[in-house]
Amino acid sequence: MSTAVTQDIAIFLGFDGNAEEAMNFYTSLFEDGEVLQVIRARAEDPGWAEGTLQYGIFQIAGQQLVCMNTPPPDSPLHRTARWQDFTVNPAVTLYAQRHSREDFDKLYDALSEGGEVYMPAQNYGFSPRFAWVNDRFGISWRIDLSS
Repeated sequence: MSTAVTQDIAIFLGFDGNAEEAMNFYTSLFEDGEVLQVIRARAEDPGWAEGTLQYGIFQIAGQQLVCMNTPPPDSPLHRTARWQDFTVNPAVTLYAQRHSREDFDKLYDALSEGGEVYMPAQNYGFSPRFAWVNDRFGISWRIDLSS
């Protein structure tokens, strides 16, 4: 894969068919959100619908992330790993620090919509406002309002 990642370490997120939707959603939530590169399936890629996003590189809050759609069952790449066994869980979470109540609330509202709230937005003593949510794509987020 040709890469535009300029960091030595980047978070890599795997999705089951909705990577592009997730990437576009995440980039819409951050002022500097930007899709940096996409690799799409070609007509000659077995098992893939032409134009489907295979890999994407995007930036949010100054961090680059990589996302992918897992290979479909008819793709030879599907046999390279046990894709059906790979799921995300809240043990790994993205941490987002917000510097205003307005930015905090906007991010919290967007990420919790259609997801699951583990810790609702409030003061837990260690932060004036903190929340922990699992978004509609299954990605866990901890959101912290800097004091």
